[in-house]
Amino acid sequence: MCWALMEAFAQRGRQVQHFHSRSCFCSHNGALAITGVGSRHLDTWLMNRATCREIFVHGCGGRDLAVVEGHFGPADGPPVEGSSLDTICDWLDLPRLVVLDATKLDDCRLPERPPQIDGLLVDRVASPAAAFRLQTLLESLWDVPVLGALAELPKSRSAFERMSNGTMPIEFCRELGGGFSQFALFDDIEALATRRDVPPTAGGIFGHRRRSRKHAVTVAVAYDAAFNCYFPDTLDLLDLEGASVVDFSPLRDEVLPEADVVYLGCGHPELFADALSSNHCMLLALRNHVRAGRRVYAEGGGLAYLCQRLETPEGTMVPMVGALPALARADRQALPARPVEATLAIDSWLAPAGAQLRGYLNGRWTLEPVGPLVSYLSEPGRDLDLVGQYQVIGSRMHLNFAAQTEFLKGFLRPRQRSLAPSATGY
Repeated sequence: MCWALMEAFAQRGRQVQHFHSRSCFCSHNGALAITGVGSRHLDTWLMNRATCREIFVHGCGGRDLAVVEGHFGPADGPPVEGSSLDTICDWLDLPRLVVLDATKLDDCRLPERPPQIDGLLVDRVASPAAAFRLQTLLESLWDVPVLGALAELPKSRSAFERMSNGTMPIEFCRELGGGFSQFALFDDIEALATRRDVPPTAGGIFGHRRRSRKHAVTVAVAYDAAFNCYFPDTLDLLDLEGASVVDFSPLRDEVLPEADVVYLGCGHPELFADALSSNHCMLLALRNHVRAGRRVYAEGGGLAYLCQRLETPEGTMVPMVGALPALARADRQALPARPVEATLAIDSWLAPAGAQLRGYLNGRWTLEPVGPLVSYLSEPGRDLDLVGQYQVIGSRMHLNFAAQTEFLKGFLRPRQRSLAPSATGY
């Protein structure tokens, strides 16, 4: 439904910015195909109110409409673990739209009315007549306007379930937008979105930074179909601090950009394992980067790419970079990312011993060491959540450095002379 809403407004010429209500990533990315820009992230567990507001205002720059997607917590249930969409709405004074699944509604027994809602969107309606009937029923009983609906679209939804992870085809998104447009009250939705002004922020994160060459470092960011999960605000801050942020493709490129730090984000290398493994020039370039004593930071799928081998969900073993002596396994039935706190037990270029991290643990990847591997965390049972060797650091946690800016210093530090591993280390 969220994709349908954004695509429908995009078809009307509106520039839309999508936000997640947690600092973690979804397996399917429709926002990028629809809006042309990546999703941004708000998080009440990682950010205070001022930081959340500033990141929201920064992300909305140059856009006509913002959509914050997430799940509201139960009115009488336990507190939401991690970030709270309800709190984000309170902090930013956002109108609340609730999506209802028409196939789960019973005319004789509606669910309890969600609190503090401003509008309803009804998904999976059987027909236009059913949509209008539900509109009449819900508006009369709940006193909340129904602002849009989306048909069942069985063929499209069935095709979606068979789609691999990654960016969604634009044709699929266009069908969703066209379906939503049949029932949408666009003027009412826009009036709701613009009825409250977002006041300017003091500028605690972005405001005091001005683009300079103070930090003359280059950060090479892996970006292609295999690796594309990043926090845009982190990259913006690196740029504002004077770092040169350049991208490269582990799938297509044969040469690694000259860089002080290589940043490998999360993604789905298991879907491109053979292509990644057969790009011998890039594998060698990354190995040489490590041998030269230069820094590498990787998360999730990026961590798996750095291991000696990657095991796909089908059980196939594929050789990878080999910078970390471990086997990475992709799990088909991974648990959702969950919020975790961790303390560094030893110094690293990312942070000193004693530093505390907050992030979301990616349960899709498990590691099996096959040689000496440095574990950075002090918590029992967390040995493989942040690991490394030499200047390589790999994390099973998604870390939003825009919410923890002190950890950006490690990326911005000028290159230092260090002992490098021998070529026989691989």
